[in-house]
Amino acid sequence: MPTASRQPTAGSSAPRSGIARPPAVMVLSGILILQALGVLGTAAASVLVIGAGALNVGAQIFLVVLYVLAAVWIGATGVGVWAGRPWTRAAVVVIELFAVILSISFFSAGNVSTGLVFLLPAAAALLLMFTRRAAEHLAGVERRADR
Repeated sequence: MPTASRQPTAGSSAPRSGIARPPAVMVLSGILILQALGVLGTAAASVLVIGAGALNVGAQIFLVVLYVLAAVWIGATGVGVWAGRPWTRAAVVVIELFAVILSISFFSAGNVSTGLVFLLPAAAALLLMFTRRAAEHLAGVERRADR
């Protein structure tokens, strides 16, 4: 009895672990994981200064929780991009647009270096997101060798 192919159809939410990933997908996933680690580092640094600063302790704890949730969301999106999940397309755009907006606020405040730290990976991720191979990977389209 022949076995059916276990490859998901286009738009399926099943993981595609045996699929070769395009370089754009690998870099995009790496950018997202690094961004998640950066946000997690910000959460850890914020924990160390709870009790100091202009915000009260409750607000500082709330911000730490938001940082952790954001890091989990960004990390899950990076893993989803790696796995070829279609839902990650919108998540990547939202994450990177937030990063662009944050970079503009840093530029406006005169902190160009921090603005660039936010802007450059976001711009790279947005450009990679819209490459043909990344779009095909996230849409579940299988690449044939003859194309």
